[in-house]
Amino acid sequence: MDTEGYVKIFLSHLDELRHRVINIVKSFAIFFVIFLIFDVRNVTLFGYRFPFLYPDLFTNIGAQFLTAIEAHVLPAGYHVLTLNPTDGVVADFYSCMFLAIVFSVPVIVDQTAKFLTPGLKKKELQALRSVVVPGSLLFFAGSFVGLWIFLPELFRIFLDYDIGLSVQPYLSIRSFVNFILIYVLAFGLSFEVPVFMVMLSRFGIVTAEYWASKWRYAVVGALIFGLIFSPGVTGFTMMALAIPIIILYFGGIYFARRAEKKIAQEQAAVIDA
Repeated sequence: MDTEGYVKIFLSHLDELRHRVINIVKSFAIFFVIFLIFDVRNVTLFGYRFPFLYPDLFTNIGAQFLTAIEAHVLPAGYHVLTLNPTDGVVADFYSCMFLAIVFSVPVIVDQTAKFLTPGLKKKELQALRSVVVPGSLLFFAGSFVGLWIFLPELFRIFLDYDIGLSVQPYLSIRSFVNFILIYVLAFGLSFEVPVFMVMLSRFGIVTAEYWASKWRYAVVGALIFGLIFSPGVTGFTMMALAIPIIILYFGGIYFARRAEKKIAQEQAAVIDA
C-alpha cells in the first residue's frame, strides 16, 4: 500500500474518532444542562408521590447532590463556608459536571467499543466484551465505596485532629468539592485494576504468574498512587486508597489465572475437535 493509501486510512479513523467523541460530548452536555437547570421535587398524584423535574437554577440537582453528600460525609462539627463570591457557583458546576460524567459512562463505553471493535479479532472482541460490564460495575462500586464508606470515616479522623488542636473545623465549599470528586474518581479508577490485569492476560500479553511474581512492585505502586492522587496528601488518605488497590491486585491475579485456564480449555477443545 502506498503512502496515499495509509493517509486515507488514517484520515478515515480520525473522522470516526471525531464522530465518537462528538457523541460522547453531546451526551455529557445534555446531562450537564439537565442537572444544572432542574431540581428534583416530589409531586403527589392520585395519592402517590413521584419525583418530578422542576426548573430551578439555584437549588438544582447538582446543589441537591452536594447537600446530600455534605450531610452524609461531614460530621456535625464541620462548617462549610464560601470564601469567595464565586465559590458556590464553581462548586455547583463541578457537581453537575461530575454527575454528567457518571451518567454518560454507558455512552462513553458504547462509543469507545464501537470505535475499537472493527479492528479486533473475534477472540479479542469477546475478551473486550467480557470486561466491559465488570469494568463499569467496578468503577461505580469503587466510587460508591469511597464516597459512602471511606470518606465519612476520614472526615471523622480529621475532625478529631482539629479538636485535639483546639481549632474550629471550617471548610470552604470549593475545597470540599475538590476533595470529594478527586477522591471518588481515584477510588473508582483504582477498582479497575483487576479488569486491566485480566484483559492483558486474556489477550496473552501478560501471564498471571508474572502478575504474581511482581506483587511487591504492585504494593509500592499502590502506595505511590495513593500518595499522588489522594487529596490532602496525608497518611490516612494515602493508605485508605492504597489498601483497596493492593487487595484488588491479588484479586486480579486470581481472576487472571481463571481466565488463562478458560483459554487453555477452549484451545484443548478445538484441538480435540
